[in-house]
Amino acid sequence: MNIALEAVLRALGLFYVLSGVLVVRSLAVSAMADATYSAIVGTPTHPAERAREIWLAAGSVLIGVGGLALVLLLDVAAVLFILGAIQQLAYLGFIAPRYFDPHDEPDAGGRAKTWNAAIVYVVATALVVAAARGGVLRPWFDAPVWLLVGAGVAIVAGVVWTVRALSVRGSVGKAE
Repeated sequence: MNIALEAVLRALGLFYVLSGVLVVRSLAVSAMADATYSAIVGTPTHPAERAREIWLAAGSVLIGVGGLALVLLLDVAAVLFILGAIQQLAYLGFIAPRYFDPHDEPDAGGRAKTWNAAIVYVVATALVVAAARGGVLRPWFDAPVWLLVGAGVAIVAGVVWTVRALSVRGSVGKAE
């Protein structure tokens, strides 16, 4: 296996692991701010905003898990990247314009950056699929059990952290 290509793929995977974590962190801060604002003014946050947070968090977890699979050079990374690309394109092309944007119009510059990031992700997805088809990524079932268990634990921890990070709505404004 080409060590340089392997290093590039691992670095790309690490980038997407960190991206997933940072987006969830950003969503958690936004959810806390929305909940605090709602508690102060006494009006609930629009349900579309909560749905948007959940959709984006789920996509971020998917992207992070795909990144982890790529760091480990597992062929399942190709499937996860494809699912992540579909999720992003569905959000930008269909779901957001129809369900989320009418309630809260996005910033044009921000939406353009999001489209650019999605296009870069689609290109990365093509690279990952090519690596999988070229045999650079190994079948996940051939990986050592300890590696799969470790990855599973990391994924479960990430999902639990994401759910906890976004569950601030019920705790804002309550006395402890």
